[in-house]
Amino acid sequence: MTQYSLQIIGFSLLLTIAVGLPQAVISENDKEKKNEEEALPAMDENAPLEVDIWGGIRDLYSIAVPTPLGAADVAKEVKEVQETDYVLSSLFKVLDSKSFLADLDAEGMNIDKDPWVQVGAQGVTKCTVTKAGESVSLSFALFEVARGTTPVLKKTYKGTAGEVRGMVHQWVNEVIKHFTGEPGAFGTRLAFARKTGPKTKHIFTADWTGGGVGKVTRNNSINILPAFGPGGSIYYTSFVEGAPYLYRTGQRQPVLNHPGLNMGATFYGGKMAVVLSKDGNPEIYLGNADGSGLKRLTSSGSIDVSPSFSPDGSKIAFVSDRHGSPQIFVMGAGGGGAKRVTFKGSYNQTPSWCPRPGSNLIAFTGRDGGTYDVFTVDAGGGQIRRLTQNQGRNMDPAFSPDCRQVAFHSSRGGIFISNPEGLNQQQVIGGSAETIKWSR
Repeated sequence: MTQYSLQIIGFSLLLTIAVGLPQAVISENDKEKKNEEEALPAMDENAPLEVDIWGGIRDLYSIAVPTPLGAADVAKEVKEVQETDYVLSSLFKVLDSKSFLADLDAEGMNIDKDPWVQVGAQGVTKCTVTKAGESVSLSFALFEVARGTTPVLKKTYKGTAGEVRGMVHQWVNEVIKHFTGEPGAFGTRLAFARKTGPKTKHIFTADWTGGGVGKVTRNNSINILPAFGPGGSIYYTSFVEGAPYLYRTGQRQPVLNHPGLNMGATFYGGKMAVVLSKDGNPEIYLGNADGSGLKRLTSSGSIDVSPSFSPDGSKIAFVSDRHGSPQIFVMGAGGGGAKRVTFKGSYNQTPSWCPRPGSNLIAFTGRDGGTYDVFTVDAGGGQIRRLTQNQGRNMDPAFSPDCRQVAFHSSRGGIFISNPEGLNQQQVIGGSAETIKWSR
C-alpha cells in the first residue's frame, strides 16, 4: 500500500486535502491562532420561508396538481415528480389533493374557477398523458386562478416511458420561468463520491431530485473529488495506480499524473483550475481541460486548495491557511491579489461560488465547536449567513446553476437540498455522499 493510500484511508481522506485542509498540517501555533477567530453566526431559526423572486420577496405560491388524465401508470409518475419539483424549488406550496373540491372529470383540461378559489389555489397545473407502446406524450396547461379559465402557459413534450421524469422537469422549469423570468434547474445533475466497500470509493452521478443514481467509476480503488468538465465529462482523482492522479471519463490515461497530489479540478468553459503539489506544498494551477498549459496561480508557502470559479470566470475562490487557520480567499483567475473574505470561524473550507451572473455569494463549510455546518459569505461585503445548525454534520455545499438551491451532504443521511437561506431542507438522495458538485 502506498504512502498516499495510507494517508487517505488512515485520516478519513485526510479531510480531503483538495477541498479542506487536514488537521494534521496545523501546527500548535496555528491552533492558538484558531482560537482568536470570531465565532460563526447562529442560524435565524424563526425566519419565515419566503421566496426571493430576484427583485422582491413574497410568500410561497399555492399550486394545485390534480392527477393527469390518461394512462394511469404514467399519470401517477407525472403527478409525483411534478409535486416533488415544486416543493424542492422553494417557490411553491403544493396543495393537498384531498382538499380539492373541483369536479376533475367534468373539468378535463379546463378549470372551474370557484372550487379552486375555495381551496386557496393560486395556480392549477393540468396534464393529459397519451401513451402508445413506449411512446409517451405529455400535454400540460398552467392556469392562474385570478386570471380566469384560460391557460397562461401550455406545453407538449414527447418521448419514451423512460424519459417521463425529464419531460416533467422541463415543464416545471417553464412554470418557474413564467413566474420568475428565469427557468429552474431541474434536469441538472449532482456528482459525488461514496464509499462502497473496504478501501473502495466510487464516483456517482444523479438527477438532483433523487432519480437516476448511477456509478461512474468501475475500478476497485479509491476515487474522490468529482467535477463536471467540458462536454459532460466527469473528472476525478483516483488511486487506481497507487498515487492520486487526475482522470476523466472516456479516457484511460490520467489527465495529470505529476508527483504528489493531482486533485480538486474545477472548470470555467475549457479552463481548468486544479490543485497540484508537484512543486512542494499543494498549490492552485490554471490550465486547459486536457492538462496542458499549466500556470501556477498561488505561491504563498502555505496550503492553497479547493478552487471555485466566479460566474464570469474572472475570479477564483479558494481555501488557504496562510494566516494560520483555513479561511476562504478570492483572487483573480490569472493569479495574484488574493483577498481574504472570511474572518469568522476557525476552520472554513469547500467554497462553492454561486454561478448566477454578477453574484458574490459563496457557500462553504465552517467548523462550529465539534461539528461542521454550511454557511454562505458575500465576497464583496463579507456578510455570513448560516444555513444549518443543530442538525448533525453538514458539509461540502454546491450551488445549483440558478443559485436557488444549495446541495450538501449531512450526517442525517445522504444529500440534502435547501434554499440559500437554509430553509426548506429536504433529503433528495439517501446513503453516504461527499464532495458534491453540481452540473451547469
